[in-house]
Amino acid sequence: MANFFTFTKTPSVKKTIAILLAAGKSERFGNRTEKPFLTLKGKAIYRYSLDVLMQHPQVDSVLLVLPKNKFSSEKELLEKEKLSKPIDFVMGGETRFESVLNALKKRSNSPAFVLIHDAARPLLTSNLINNCLDAIENNKAVSCAIQSTDTLAEIEENNQVVSFPNRKKIMQIQTPQIFQISLLEHAFSLALKDAKTEFTDESSLIHHYHLAPIFLVAGSAKNLKITFPSDLLLVEHFL
Repeated sequence: MANFFTFTKTPSVKKTIAILLAAGKSERFGNRTEKPFLTLKGKAIYRYSLDVLMQHPQVDSVLLVLPKNKFSSEKELLEKEKLSKPIDFVMGGETRFESVLNALKKRSNSPAFVLIHDAARPLLTSNLINNCLDAIENNKAVSCAIQSTDTLAEIEENNQVVSFPNRKKIMQIQTPQIFQISLLEHAFSLALKDAKTEFTDESSLIHHYHLAPIFLVAGSAKNLKITFPSDLLLVEHFL
């Protein structure tokens, strides 16, 4: 099993902004409505994560990334509410890379850290955020992760197995992830220069350019990502 560290520190005074990504295309989901805007127990999926971010005392502001077809309606809806902290609305791009880049360009203050979370993971908790915030004090890039419990196989194009990796060394990466904002912006500038934008998440971008080790903290098996319609029932069970 991986060894995770638990920190008990005085909260940092350094500012942290959060980027909530709700602009994915949901291509594997097979539904006309994007996943973050489906309703579970009377609430849009993205609102579960947004509410946690809004309530967390160490998150100073939120950048909500929305798809073009939902931008005006969701912005109007949220602007009518009395939210507990500043929120900016960002138009999503064609890819995750573009969406995060748009959010970084939209930030209006000078935070030390940026925390990024997928709206398709509605079971975000304050503890997961705390794990990231505590670890970033001594690291430059941090991601939640859980131990892989399944036997995994590496295959060739013909579906023949090449190898069975040692699952004790395999981790499932989750969000939230948190980064020193200067480091993340540097990584984006390098990727733009190289015209490399197809990264699955921001930790893989940092790793690609060898800018900093990715420090892993305890995620949660309940921190599920909604990918297929069958995932909705399981997530709803835990809400």
